[in-house]
Amino acid sequence: MAKAKILRTDAELRIVEGYMADLEKVAHVVTAERDDADTLCALARDADLILTCYAEIPAPVIEAAAKLKGIVKYGVGTDGIDVDCATRRGVMVVNCPDYGSDTVADHAFALLMALARKITVLDRVMRDGAWVWPAPERLGVDIAGKTIGIIGMGRIGRAMARRAAGFAMEIISHSPYQKECPVPAEFVSLDELLGRSDFVSIHATLTPETRGLLGAAELKAMKPSAYLINVSRGAIVDEDALCAALDEGWIAGAGLDVFHDEPLAPGYPLLGLDNVILTPHLAWYTREAFARVEQDTMDGIMAVLEGRRPEHLKNGEVLGQ
Repeated sequence: MAKAKILRTDAELRIVEGYMADLEKVAHVVTAERDDADTLCALARDADLILTCYAEIPAPVIEAAAKLKGIVKYGVGTDGIDVDCATRRGVMVVNCPDYGSDTVADHAFALLMALARKITVLDRVMRDGAWVWPAPERLGVDIAGKTIGIIGMGRIGRAMARRAAGFAMEIISHSPYQKECPVPAEFVSLDELLGRSDFVSIHATLTPETRGLLGAAELKAMKPSAYLINVSRGAIVDEDALCAALDEGWIAGAGLDVFHDEPLAPGYPLLGLDNVILTPHLAWYTREAFARVEQDTMDGIMAVLEGRRPEHLKNGEVLGQ
């Protein structure tokens, strides 16, 4: 019996490399050297499964893959996969939603704390001059007693709320589809959240509703002393408006792990700003979370190949569920 073919994208990530010996016992793994649609269409024609992380899997790629049984996402968000097309074709879409909720929330709260206390600026100035004396531009702010506005109260949003509660913050949230929180929280409109919050932390998924959710008007509605944290998806924030907000002082600063276009190009306008902390979409990247996502991804792959229902199937309709 011929082995199944798995098309693996994102060559630079070497997805599930630690499990490759086991995987190659049951499948032939082909890694795409480029992730453009034409390349993926050509390689997907005889693929049984597509294993992906950041690469876009649009309808033409799915339509080109006549034998395709499943698309497994190495991570949480499936906004880069045409799930509607996959569902029409009877292709299972599987993700890994549980591996890093606390991990990503840790990173988001670390950004919040570093912004509040100007940690990255103090570190840089210390390295340049060996000491920093008190000065108005180095003055931080307390976290206790401040209001955090959490946009999206899903797994990561709830984990962020727990951390905020531990630091005696007041928690408000705008979350149209999730109204439960493990700690006391007030659910409010987006406008109210933006106007009241000292820190706004984005934990929503990217959907047509949330794309561009925060534009110029929304950023201007925030306090000039407020900070924005985004570890979700870059496209939720209008990046041109955010650049203007930071340059013109509409808000005090931002901590960003996600961007419209990744990786960033040299000359990216926020690279030189002291009131911005940038990390390279690695909020999820700890030793423990890495081990969990590798195992969860492998479990999803094997379920598809063996004809079982994957634990984290996004489109249960394909199985009549």
